[in-house]
Amino acid sequence: MKPLLLSGLLLLALATTGFGRIGEDDKQIEARYGKPGKDFGNHENVHEVGYMSAGFMILVDFVNSVSQREGFAKPDTSALTDQEIKNILALSALEGTTWEEGPAKGGDKSWNRSDHKAIAVLPAQGTFLFVQDANFVQPK
Repeated sequence: MKPLLLSGLLLLALATTGFGRIGEDDKQIEARYGKPGKDFGNHENVHEVGYMSAGFMILVDFVNSVSQREGFAKPDTSALTDQEIKNILALSALEGTTWEEGPAKGGDKSWNRSDHKAIAVLPAQGTFLFVQDANFVQPK
């Protein structure tokens, strides 16, 4: 009963705050998540900023002040549950879009948004879910 109650509370918290969406500018992201907790600086043309919202640590990669990638993890770095993953994906979908699970690669899970403009990746460790623009390239 306790896990069900916690999942319900988490879903309510996520629904009321909403996750940012790929393509939103830094002001829209700040309106969703609040003030940044940590500025990780620039890596090539990517500006990385950390937030805490809805019980998650969120790392946003901005290119030209527009969110191109968002990563979600729990503060205790434990693995994300299937329900948490579903909630993040649902709230990261634009209206009228859905997520379709793609093939696993080396233990990593992936999803494609039905408009083909965003992808999501859950590395095999299962502690961090990335949602990003389909054309985003992580700097080395």
